[in-house]
Amino acid sequence: MTKVYLRPRPLADSEQGDEVVEYVVEDRGIRVVNASKHFKNFTGILSMTNSEAYTQAISPLVPAMLAGSTSCCFAYGHTNSGKTHTIFGYGDELGMCQRLLQDLFEQSDGGLLMQVRFYELYNSKVFDLLNNRQPGFVRQDGDGTIHVRSTTTMGPNGEVLTQSLHAGYADSANAVIDIIRKGKSIRAEGTSELHHQSSRSHAVLELEIVTPALAQSRQEVALAQARVVPLGKARDDLYIAIQSQLYTFVNGKHTLSGVQPTQEDQDNLNKLQAQVDTAEAEVTAKKERVIAEKAKYPGGMFVLVDLAGAEYMGEGLARTPQERKEAREINSSLLALKECIRAQSQGTDHIPYRNSKLTMLLKCYLAAENVESTVMITNVSSAVTHLRKVLDSIGYAALVAS
Repeated sequence: MTKVYLRPRPLADSEQGDEVVEYVVEDRGIRVVNASKHFKNFTGILSMTNSEAYTQAISPLVPAMLAGSTSCCFAYGHTNSGKTHTIFGYGDELGMCQRLLQDLFEQSDGGLLMQVRFYELYNSKVFDLLNNRQPGFVRQDGDGTIHVRSTTTMGPNGEVLTQSLHAGYADSANAVIDIIRKGKSIRAEGTSELHHQSSRSHAVLELEIVTPALAQSRQEVALAQARVVPLGKARDDLYIAIQSQLYTFVNGKHTLSGVQPTQEDQDNLNKLQAQVDTAEAEVTAKKERVIAEKAKYPGGMFVLVDLAGAEYMGEGLARTPQERKEAREINSSLLALKECIRAQSQGTDHIPYRNSKLTMLLKCYLAAENVESTVMITNVSSAVTHLRKVLDSIGYAALVAS
């Protein structure tokens, strides 16, 4: 289920004295009085205060997360519309994520352990906000599952470790909030129209309820997978070396050389294959343990996405080539996200997740079997000065909701 809300922000200091945009809820939608336009399929208008907005849009999803479901919340809007304030708050006013965490720990039976992943997508590149903004790499395996890998490291026994993005763990709301605060402090920022400190990246915050046993079993999977990598490479290198001896390249053609592989080479290849088979069997066993641990305590997941500001080329400050590239990337990814959420809501067989890096990353959340709800909070200015951007933002959200 997709719910789309409108959330006007108060006038900024620089907008005091401007005419205020008026919004009215009517006929299963929202009418913008100043423009005499009506947009259908909005769930409602959220309060300008974070506490009331949370109660309206996010709080009803807490029981489902505690019961094992997945929910997503997107903050969308033009630059300087209040998206980051909605998700993360500002100063003493808590955002949706802090209020969600407080609710979860208060409503749980105690002993809650939260796994946190926090990353940003900037110019179609992933950066881990919990690991000094180290780059991540997006891969899709044979069955369509998307994986985000961190940089490779060396294990205690010299093995090459290829792991997922860094995960933080905490057993209290304040401890989780502290993890998020540290990650947010290194998020990419830059220049955009009217908002010189606007975020120029999409930020994805993944909160998952886990158990210590589940966290440990996932780490064991990563270690087991790391042992497969060097063995597989050694096997492949030897196989290629053997095959290269069997053929010769003459006059643009490969022909049999007449050379046969030695018994020693064949024995070594068989030995390496056996080691790969054993290592892969260990990975399978570790993954089965993860499934078993997850079944014991089906903790839910909540994903909050602070989308980069929708960009409007040709207005405001002069653009550098880098800023123009940023704007194109942002607009392209937002278009792809709209199409995916619409297709999901309409029950379409094919959902175009591969159309952008953003939607590839979000596929595992949007396409999860246990999705409870997808919430889009459309943040807009209340100043008539920004009316065109307001109408464009609401129009985008209306298409998502249609």
